[in-house]
Parts: sequence; C-alpha cells; structure tokens
Amino acid sequence: KIKHHLCSRFLKKRPPDIYGQRHAIESSKCVSDSLRLLEKEITKLPDDLRAGLDQAAVFCPELLTKEHRLMFLRCEQFNVDLAASRLAKYWNKRIELFEGAAFRPLSTEHTRDEDRKEMSIAFLRLLPDTDGTGRCNIYIDPRVLEGKEYNNEGMVRAAWLTLHEALETESTQQKGVVFLVYLEGALLRHFDRTLVKHLANSIRGILPVRVSAIHMFYAPYLFEVLFDVVSMLLGDRLTKRIKLYSDDEQTVIHDKLMDFGILPSRLPSELGGGLGFADDGKWKNCVSEECTKDSSRK
Repeated sequence: KIKHHLCSRFLKKRPPDIYGQRHAIESSKCVSDSLRLLEKEITKLPDDLRAGLDQAAVFCPELLTKEHRLMFLRCEQFNVDLAASRLAKYWNKRIELFEGAAFRPLSTEHTRDEDRKEMSIAFLRLLPDTDGTGRCNIYIDPRVLEGKEYNNEGMVRAAWLTLHEALETESTQQKGVVFLVYLEGALLRHFDRTLVKHLANSIRGILPVRVSAIHMFYAPYLFEVLFDVVSMLLGDRLTKRIKLYSDDEQTVIHDKLMDFGILPSRLPSELGGGLGFADDGKWKNCVSEECTKDSSRK
C-alpha cells in the first residue's frame, strides 16, 4: 500500500529538476498552513520522541524559530508528519551529540575544544558558494584519514557542523546538497566502515538535509567489493543517488558535471578544478598549473 502523508491543501510542486527531485512552491498560504499543521503533529508524537524538542523549548526557545521548523518541512517536501518526526529525532540526536552545547547555535566557528582535531581533518569539505542549481557541494576524500587518530563521535559532530553551515543557504534547504567523493588512490584502509555507519545513522532521517546526488570519481576495483556494504550503510534511497565516474577523462567529467550546474572553476584541484584546500582549512583559488599538477588525468 502507498502511504499518504499529511500535507497542506495549498501545497503545489514544481516539475522534477535535473536530479529528478520536485520542490514545493512556497506560497505564503502553503508555508503558514504547513507550519500550523506541523505544530499539531508535534503534539501527537510520543513523549520519549518529543523529549529533546521539549528540552529545547525550555533551554533555547530562541532557536525554535519559524525558519528552523521550515528547514524540516523543506527536507520532507512539506509532508508534515514526516517533518514533525524528523524535527523531534533531530533534537534528540543533537542533545546526545553536543550535550549542553546543543542549546547554543551550532557553527564551525564555535567548535568545542575537544573536537578541533576532528574538524582539522576536514573529512567533509564544504565548497564555497552554491552550484548552478542553488545547491551546496561537499567534497570528500577518504585518503585524509590516512594515519589520523580520531574519535567517531567527534567526526560526527564535525560533519554536523559542516552540514549546518551548508543549511545556512536557503536554496540548499529547498533543493538539497550534492556530495563529490574523490576515490582515486583510495585503499581498503581508507574506508572506515564504523565511521561511515556512525555518520549515516546520525544523519539519515534526522538532519534536515536532502541529498540530491553522490558523485563518485575514479572508484578503485575494491570499491566493487565494498559497494554492498556502502549500500547497506547508506540505505536504498541514497544508494540510488550514487553516480559513478570510473575511467572518464577530466574533460568528460567536467562536461557531465556542467549538466548538473557544477562548473570546473569551482571543482577541487584533484578533479582538475580551480580550487585548492589551504592549511587554514579554507578553499582558495589557485593557479591552473598548480591545480592540475597533482592529477594524472587531463
């Protein structure tokens, strides 16, 4: 049976975009009616599920704004019952991860001292600005874990802070994020399944993030062995959003990504783009020769 979710009678959606995703037309009537229905759905949630949200209402009511609630409606395409459940799960997990700091704004600029090491690893790297579709892009290179010592919960907190920074952009709330995963040269030891499981379990169905696509570049042969494991950790919905680029030349990859609004100038140097990741943890524009010299593919 197809389960029907609770939506505002004013909800209308745009046609599917390049990623096959539909987005709500956020009329004032739709937004206000959806927020009203959301409040009613929250009251119907079991007490244990609503516990974190109730604590937030006491300790940081200033964070529970209309804009905050709207993020969850957007993530669930204005399916109100799903948004209420995600909002409640989010606050439970947020308090579990950040404890007392959960009741303050989450920001990469206010990293807890005990998490600075994990933040410096920069496993998730938010690219500057948005792509041509209005989505934030996040770059992942598993090789950065080489020789690093880290705490899984600290890595999850670092991921949360990075994703919250992406969610500061309204168009990303509406349309989602795109992951760019660089796998050339990656070895079995670079795939920390425990970390991936922790990340997936703390994000899927909890954070108000729509994943539009996971572009994976130059996956090694061993990835075929690991794909079933990765699929299990990510779930069916996210697995279907994986797009693999195995033996494509950089120019071919650039052409394909431009179809998705991702220009070569805003790609990392490993993919033949114009961005390099500096020691201070920020992206910088780099000279073309410097950007391409690290890559063997032209």
